[in-house]
Amino acid sequence: MTDHGRYGGLRFAQLDDDYNLWAAYHLARLKKERLWAAVVTDRPPSSSDDKKSDPVVDAWDAMNEVALAPIQLSVKPVHLNTVTSVDTANKAFDALKVMFEARDNAQQLWLMNVLSSLKKGGDENITKFASGAKMIRDELTMLGNPVNDNTLALRVLAGIPAEYGMLRTVLEKNDTKVVILDVTAKLLQF
Repeated sequence: MTDHGRYGGLRFAQLDDDYNLWAAYHLARLKKERLWAAVVTDRPPSSSDDKKSDPVVDAWDAMNEVALAPIQLSVKPVHLNTVTSVDTANKAFDALKVMFEARDNAQQLWLMNVLSSLKKGGDENITKFASGAKMIRDELTMLGNPVNDNTLALRVLAGIPAEYGMLRTVLEKNDTKVVILDVTAKLLQF
């Protein structure tokens, strides 16, 4: 995700899919440059009522401007409007986080629907079918919604065709929790 830019220093890949990784890099970078306060603090109120400037507010405004620019430069064009429509680094981080959380929620819902309607195809072998279920579980885990091994094993059992009916009944009636490795092994032996 990083390389050395021709303008000196590290350059990070633009935000595309992995907000958490992007945010971690920018957190470290902004902390290193002592700009993180622009993201985690609000603009201080001006202490004077007249038109002359307040040095504390001016310092915060300058810090915010320096922190906001690299955030705006580090997103792909599709996300540019999100970070250029706000005036603080704090709002830019928050807007990106909200946008990616909403996208992750939609992805989680879709993956949960796929897992719950999982069916083994007629020409699909057991190994490929179980591997597909494991991949869905891994994607859900990466999105922060892990599926335990027993639930995954039960989803696989629910998705096998009627020809495995006797084996499914035996495994479902088991007194202990079933795990995907055992289910896959027994299905392969069938």
